[in-house]
Amino acid sequence: MSDFDLSKKINQAIQDRRETWDFIRSFVSHWVTPLKEADGYSEADLLAAEERLGISLPAALKEAYNLFGRRSDLTRNQEYLLEPTALYLDHGALIFRHENQGAAFWGILVADLQYPDPPVYKCWVIVNNVVENWETWLGRFSLSCIDLILWESLHDSSRATEFCEIDEEELELVDQLYQEVPYPRQLAPWHIRLFTGTDLLLYYTDAGLFVRAHWLNE
Repeated sequence: MSDFDLSKKINQAIQDRRETWDFIRSFVSHWVTPLKEADGYSEADLLAAEERLGISLPAALKEAYNLFGRRSDLTRNQEYLLEPTALYLDHGALIFRHENQGAAFWGILVADLQYPDPPVYKCWVIVNNVVENWETWLGRFSLSCIDLILWESLHDSSRATEFCEIDEEELELVDQLYQEVPYPRQLAPWHIRLFTGTDLLLYYTDAGLFVRAHWLNE
């Protein structure tokens, strides 16, 4: 059994980005496999990306890539965190993450690259590659990493995972049976609710309920 108190840790994690990185280290240690030094990209890798793009990368982005950027099991199960060599500028933003079928991408506006921990925006791609306007995703890049790690954890094929569509009555039952984690509004750009049970993580969105068990698939 995991003794990781997700509810307590996530509330600490939103205070500042140092707490965010501590949360990610703890979550990964308890729910996946502990982070190692080799799991991140080097300063040389990130400097090469800056030179190629002709920009300075925000401090928080570099810290995240340095901490867990090479861990595909944490960043590339469902959506795709781009490698430093694949980061690119488009539509007035630095694009760092893609939806798995190319239907959306996440970016930092070029005007915000000056900030250490800038806001993140999401943009949908519709028919014939027509791109919609940027929508606010999360107020800080470091906060988007919390959601990224939790979301990708729910799609780890080495673990016991499940998805189902549920109605309001079934959601009420989930609410009764499991502890809801106080998911801060700034971490919930859409209708997201997070629950935990004994070695279970439950992530509700308007699409349905995603469930992840702590144990490995046999």
